[in-house]
Amino acid sequence: MLKSFGYKLPGYFMEYGPVYAQDAEAAKALIRQRLNVKRLPWGLQVWDLEQRPLARWRVAQAS
Repeated sequence: MLKSFGYKLPGYFMEYGPVYAQDAEAAKALIRQRLNVKRLPWGLQVWDLEQRPLARWRVAQAS
């Protein structure tokens, strides 16, 4: 059964996802393909979306 994962690049505030994979290692492999890199950057955070959903960033509109 596939689980959904989110990820966040180091130095950025945006969170990306969902990535559907069997486990965190498979999710990292998919993220590596998505970013088109041989190695993932240091500090990349990957988590199960069942444990913590993606943060929704909202910009307050000026009145």
